[in-house]
Amino acid sequence: MKTLIIIYTILFGCVKLSAQSDSTKQKSNGLINANMLHPTDAFTAYTLNKGEWAYNQALTPYPSWAWWGITDWLTTELDFEAWLGGVPSFNFRFALLKQKSLRPAIAYETMYQYLSKEIDLLGKYKFLSTKRMGNSWYNKINASWKLKEKLHLHFSTGATYSEKLTIDNADSLNYEGKTYNYLFSPDFSASIDCRIKNWISLHTTASYGSTFLYIDNVPTKQQFAFGTRIAPFINNRFGFLRCFRLEATVVSFYFKAADHRVTGPIGFIYWQWDWSKN
Repeated sequence: MKTLIIIYTILFGCVKLSAQSDSTKQKSNGLINANMLHPTDAFTAYTLNKGEWAYNQALTPYPSWAWWGITDWLTTELDFEAWLGGVPSFNFRFALLKQKSLRPAIAYETMYQYLSKEIDLLGKYKFLSTKRMGNSWYNKINASWKLKEKLHLHFSTGATYSEKLTIDNADSLNYEGKTYNYLFSPDFSASIDCRIKNWISLHTTASYGSTFLYIDNVPTKQQFAFGTRIAPFINNRFGFLRCFRLEATVVSFYFKAADHRVTGPIGFIYWQWDWSKN
């Protein structure tokens, strides 16, 4: 019930946005100055402003996830998909330092999930399965440098604990795979984004270990992604359209245990707005 109340609150906010004009309180600065948390599956050191929201919808028929800026230094994820599926899921990002000269902005991020039964995150994919069960918990330190107004560099390091994880090629005749129990595995991520215009940005990310967006919370994953974020209606007078965004990405990930690589397009749409802006 609490989850549905939160969903309805966000949807009401989106409807309210649609009735606003450029002269109202809600404004959008576009992508150049946006607080991006996981562009193209990267980890940044940025948090949302107090009262800032982002609702993200994957290409699925059920609610996905949202971000809420509780304070200027604390942002949390509302994981509707997991909660509706009966999976406890919590994610918080704490801003520790702002950028000062060569010192980057730094944040601490933590995410916990508990799966009471084994779930294959790839569903019915024919050549690879990634099955998790039990406790999963990652902790990361994220660093971000704003090198120029339109150029950002991000780096993240940490580790993930996975109680039970099976990665295999889903082939009973020529089986290749491995089951990990009580696994502690390192995580690394490096990313660069170029915010070309208010309405378009380009991103590329290389990572080892668990990530947030694509095949999430799975250790030992080797991944490369490049993509774009677009704000197609950035100058529209209606807030619902002005705050609309999309991310289109080509992702390639590899698991050594199954000796299999998957490459293909993926993405989601989202709305991001900040009631505090004038």
